[in-house]
Amino acid sequence: MMNTRILAAGLLLTSALPALAVPSTNVNVFGQVATPTTFDRAALAALPQTTSTQTYTSGGTPVTDTFTGPTLSALLNASGGIVTDPAVRNGVLRQYIVATGADGYKSVISAGEIASRFGNRPDLVAITDTLGKLPGSDGVARVVAAGDKAGGRYVSNLVSLEVGTAPAQSGTGGGTTTQFVVQGAVGTVMTFDLSALQALTPYTQTVTYTSGTTSVTDTYTGALLWDVLGRAGIATNAANKNDILSKLVTATGSDGYQVDFSAGELSPQFGDSGILVAYSDTAGQLSGGAGFARLVVPGDTAGGRYVSNLSSLTVLDVTTVPEPGSLLLLSAGLGGLLLMRRRA
Repeated sequence: MMNTRILAAGLLLTSALPALAVPSTNVNVFGQVATPTTFDRAALAALPQTTSTQTYTSGGTPVTDTFTGPTLSALLNASGGIVTDPAVRNGVLRQYIVATGADGYKSVISAGEIASRFGNRPDLVAITDTLGKLPGSDGVARVVAAGDKAGGRYVSNLVSLEVGTAPAQSGTGGGTTTQFVVQGAVGTVMTFDLSALQALTPYTQTVTYTSGTTSVTDTYTGALLWDVLGRAGIATNAANKNDILSKLVTATGSDGYQVDFSAGELSPQFGDSGILVAYSDTAGQLSGGAGFARLVVPGDTAGGRYVSNLSSLTVLDVTTVPEPGSLLLLSAGLGGLLLMRRRA
């Protein structure tokens, strides 16, 4: 077993080292995938390629670029796919991907965002672009967060993609809820009941999704999930660039069913997904077994992220503590970095 004092010292020393400035040459996919794999440019180019033109802002300036590379889903599949717990219903919805650049910059994407049955976002790991930064100053690859308004989740000089699972949260034993709590990395822990939700700006969405094998169309009214979180205030570190993008939001139902969203997916500055915490609907679900509040995720194919009987929203920073599977990689990387320092 690794000596925890050595590990702690390694973590502190790693954080004290200057950021790497050289362009990346490989992308390491690890964590909860079946076959952790390192991809160089040739290996990335050998995967099926997708081309996508995106417009986003960088430092307030609009940028339009056409990117080509494998989708993020294809790259994860080439690493054997995300490993899920078969005992957990829709287990992939509890998982996330941390994209890290050579300078240590990190951004989180929820697995539900890119899963074909749910968000189905065509995010890329781009290896060429029409502006000529790939390959080049943006390294061997760059994450392309398709549809994002700002480029914060466009991680350049990509060096790793780590798949993790959010910690389990407790339900309330099942049954119909009349309130939920917002907790975790927030400024103020808050409890919301129906009147508190109705006090926020209302939005109405008509959506169609599948529940089991049944197609459901319903019109919901509720508050934006982002606005609910804003009332509690997500805690961020101003010293970290775009620190909001390191956060994950866990929605838990009274029965313990759990779904995770990246804060970047929810933020109006980035993904702007328009997810609702609904409190009324035309089909009568929210006056019946769905509880007083239910998540509504416009655009999702299946309803797995529509958490009913909402009992809690928990904000987590999943980039602060390494996944168990990454500890050996961290120690190996630290040793290599120290060796490079001695040779410099």
